[in-house]
Amino acid sequence: MSSGGQPFPLSKLAFMYVKKIAQPLANRIAARAKKDERFKEIFCLPPANMYHFYEAKIKFRFMNIGKVRIKKVPKLDEKTAIELGSNLCAEFIIMSIASVIALNEVMKYKERERQKDLASDLELQELNNCVTRLQNIIESQKEDIDRLREIISSYEKR
Repeated sequence: MSSGGQPFPLSKLAFMYVKKIAQPLANRIAARAKKDERFKEIFCLPPANMYHFYEAKIKFRFMNIGKVRIKKVPKLDEKTAIELGSNLCAEFIIMSIASVIALNEVMKYKERERQKDLASDLELQELNNCVTRLQNIIESQKEDIDRLREIISSYEKR
């Protein structure tokens, strides 16, 4: 069974799933950005422009388009930038929520493991205490046996 040359097909599937889940949220963010100029300027355009800038830089570098370093990346038109920015924001929100849930589950798991370790440590401590008490009882019984032997030997000598 081959993965079709993709190094991480499950991760790609997971990101496609996130994109699909984030689409309704992205549509609402895009609608809000079209209505509210300030929202658009703060939440949609900066992430979109930054993503586009670095994506273009990396693509030009790896594809070796021209031996000259690219000095200026062409700007995205506003409609594309709003769409890209709203998708990025929605995906960030979904991934953040998923990360918080995963982190919470990890913390719960670690707490359960800590409780198990604590219980086993407590049980071990209790067993050690029982062994110590038994050793003390055995020691006192040895002393009693020795005294009884002395008493018996003293009666035998008479």
